[in-house]
Amino acid sequence: MGDDNNFSRRGFMAGGAVIGATALIPTPLERLLNVLSTGFIHEAQAEANGTAGARNYINILMAGGPLRYTFDAWMRTNPSDTQLDFNPMVATKYVSSGGRVTGVEYSSFNYNGVLVPHMFSHTVNSSAGQRPLTDLLKHMLVIRGFGTGFDGHPFNATVQQAPVGGVSSVMGLAADYSSKTFEAVEWPNRGAYGNYMSLKGKALNKLTGSPLHSLLEGFGGPQGGRVKGRDLKTRNRDAFDLAQARLRAYAQSDFAGSTVLAKNLSNASDLMKKGIGNIDGYWTSAVNRYKSIIESSMRQSGLVGISDIPLISDQGNFWRVHVADGNRGLTVHPDFDMRSAVSTMTESGGLSEGLALAEYVLKEGLVSSLNIQVGDLNNVTLRDAANGVTMAHTGIKDMHETGAIPAVLLTTAYYRALAAGLLELIDQLKKTKVNNTDLWSETVVQIISEFNRSARANGTGSDHGFNQMVTSVYTGAFSNGPYVVGNIIKGGHGGGYTGTQGIGAAIDGYNQAGRPTPTMAASTVAALLRVPKNPYENLAAPLVELSGNSLRVMKTAKIVG
Repeated sequence: MGDDNNFSRRGFMAGGAVIGATALIPTPLERLLNVLSTGFIHEAQAEANGTAGARNYINILMAGGPLRYTFDAWMRTNPSDTQLDFNPMVATKYVSSGGRVTGVEYSSFNYNGVLVPHMFSHTVNSSAGQRPLTDLLKHMLVIRGFGTGFDGHPFNATVQQAPVGGVSSVMGLAADYSSKTFEAVEWPNRGAYGNYMSLKGKALNKLTGSPLHSLLEGFGGPQGGRVKGRDLKTRNRDAFDLAQARLRAYAQSDFAGSTVLAKNLSNASDLMKKGIGNIDGYWTSAVNRYKSIIESSMRQSGLVGISDIPLISDQGNFWRVHVADGNRGLTVHPDFDMRSAVSTMTESGGLSEGLALAEYVLKEGLVSSLNIQVGDLNNVTLRDAANGVTMAHTGIKDMHETGAIPAVLLTTAYYRALAAGLLELIDQLKKTKVNNTDLWSETVVQIISEFNRSARANGTGSDHGFNQMVTSVYTGAFSNGPYVVGNIIKGGHGGGYTGTQGIGAAIDGYNQAGRPTPTMAASTVAALLRVPKNPYENLAAPLVELSGNSLRVMKTAKIVG
């Protein structure tokens, strides 16, 4: 190819394959080393050009639409707010009498000037020991009071990810300004619940099986055993040497970023060596670490106002639980203490794997934009009053037939699991510095579900709340939270859905008339992502603004009516 200093840009970006011109079929390792070296060059160019790019983005989907009142569907958030019209499904804590639970209430406490749900008064487990959940509040923004006006699980999930046609989705927006090796990754495949678009043609890598192995399969051996062991060893060594030569040549050139790359050649070499090595050592221990933290926090007993006194059913409708087999409501047996329902609960659907994946790819600088998800609640032990049978259930997040009392216990356990996992991820990202800034300060996490729930006023369950949607966002870009934006109305839908439950309301002086749509939420998230151009702001302005490491709310959240 001639002298290293005279390599053309096209030669580096397109033709600079590490396998050389004589190899016929590249092994997976050779392909991956080529992608990695290209990624290092792109990052060096971005830094040299002074384009910091967007913050890293993690989207966590909770499919099934669980009730969110115990966690991030905040109702009365300011002491000056009007008092709520009570709806028993909008509850965060138990009321007791005579040593037994007799009802529920919406209970909150003041943290940094914001009234937050009772759950945040507790602690959860982490690898560093017990952690107060208020540590999560410091980095938390609640965006409430928006809706779509249309029903349907997949539609309401996808429209939050890509609320405006013809422009990048939120995940794609983060990928558009990425210089990482893999701009966008999704695990597991969201199918009809996914909606990814990148105007700059950044690819979404949909992973299968074990996600980290799937992403980094190029670090493994060839497929089908076509290359003998001795030949493979030689080719892998040659591929690594060629990749290093490519980077050194670029570092010695006069292309943009060459000086930056020259300073980071050692880091690039270390990452390649680490990738070539065995990732199983990291993967198994990291997944087990997250799983232990998540499940122990989920099952924790003795929580004040939640699991510190017996939960004994009176067999009324308040005690029904939605179970997946037949979408029916199981009424809890009067000889069964509901607290034991969570003592056997397990995490499924990949939250521990997703967070372990996020930790690795962000710390190693491989990925900018990531879709993961929370699975269902597995092994929820319940005794049916109808037949006296005790068994483990799953698929109870779609809470049509779950009454007010089990809902508080189950959702508190569910969100404790999510919060504990998030705090562990935050702790790990804080340990890694990028250009003298910790990685958590360069990361935004958004939690979505299809919708919050329309709560029945008789406490017997809930339905699809597509006009009372909420999303919560977490980032180390600020540490003086929590914050809340978006207006809600004091009343309910009427009929069987009375009481305050978070239905979206118009915002005075806002550039989107009437009840805001998911574009409002997407625009606000885009502001936190630090993208150079927010494609949603002309339709719905962001409701927050970052100033240094502090957040400024542009429109104060209110209860209307």
